[in-house]
Amino acid sequence: MMKALIQRTIDLLKKRVKDNLEAINKNQTRLNEMLNQPVSAERTYHIERNYTSNKTLLSENNDFISLQLSLLNFLEKYNDKLAIKEEEEEPAEPNTITFLDDQELFELTVQGKIGYETGHPKFQDDVFFNKLLTYYASQEAYEKCNALLSLKKKNQV
Repeated sequence: MMKALIQRTIDLLKKRVKDNLEAINKNQTRLNEMLNQPVSAERTYHIERNYTSNKTLLSENNDFISLQLSLLNFLEKYNDKLAIKEEEEEPAEPNTITFLDDQELFELTVQGKIGYETGHPKFQDDVFFNKLLTYYASQEAYEKCNALLSLKKKNQV
């Protein structure tokens, strides 16, 4: 179980690094466009802001990569001990749902991989509920809308 959680954490860190690199590339494209503009205080402000943003994202990536390496080294070093301990325990599914962001939870919910019910991590979140309702309405899945409304009404009583 611990190995699965560590691996999930490593995967999430990789995703964050990738997202940061995409943002850095977009900032760099904007910077290149700005450098072609005439020199002005506004241009200088935006260039400095983009550089600062890139610097922050690169610093985050260094931390994320460092943490990934530490976790990988930990897994490599203690792989045998973790495997033995896990065999002794009752096999259980790791609760990786707690590591998911709102968008990932939303996508898994509309795909039917996570049921929207009282145990759902965003069940009490009205913004999430409204986003689901809007999505199903746009898909003309009115039976889903009705089921959501009924479920919410039942749990408010």
